[in-house]
Amino acid sequence: MAAFLCAAVCLTSCDGSDSKLAGELVGTWKGSTTEMTKGKKDKPDKEGRKESDKSDKRKGNERGSSNHSDGGEMTCRPTLTFVRTDGTNGGTINIAADYTVAKGVETLTTTIPVKATVNGNVNASGTWTVKDGDEIVINLDLSKTVVNVDTASLALNYAKLTDAPLDSLNTIKGRVAANITDIIKPMLSGKIQKMRKFDDVKITGKTMTLEAGHNKMTFTKQ
Repeated sequence: MAAFLCAAVCLTSCDGSDSKLAGELVGTWKGSTTEMTKGKKDKPDKEGRKESDKSDKRKGNERGSSNHSDGGEMTCRPTLTFVRTDGTNGGTINIAADYTVAKGVETLTTTIPVKATVNGNVNASGTWTVKDGDEIVINLDLSKTVVNVDTASLALNYAKLTDAPLDSLNTIKGRVAANITDIIKPMLSGKIQKMRKFDDVKITGKTMTLEAGHNKMTFTKQ
């Protein structure tokens, strides 16, 4: 009986904190620009699955037919919009984010290491549920995920000085621009697919902090 009462009290307490956070989440939160830390995505999650995005790394024997790219670096500025479903500690969520991705690429045109930087935006939606008072479980609808790449923003940086003529460099940029969308879209779609929860969620006034994919982020309520 004592164990039963203890469990009941604990359950009531957890449900109360879940409900409190769910109520505080409702609305739109704009995040600060965050560097998505390189390398930490390779840690296995709790289900033991490897979180490295293998879809954006091509085998060496494919080099002759397409650009080869590294894991890349990314910064993003997300906006989260939470709508609560009456009578529940969850509801629907929309995630919109502006991003900048920098990735090393190799082409058959040159042996000079080149890093491509490009901007774009992502929009995703699905459902959310508060769990354990400080965790938000996310279930995104991948069919509604849209990744846009602004190819006009493409910039190339060369790892070392080159005496290649300007026409040659313009040709390289044109070829990278023609393929960069095919590289960035599956890479970001894969990252979104791995987004299952926000951890250590804390709200103080109009400020919310949380951890997403091992990255600590700060949001301000609009």
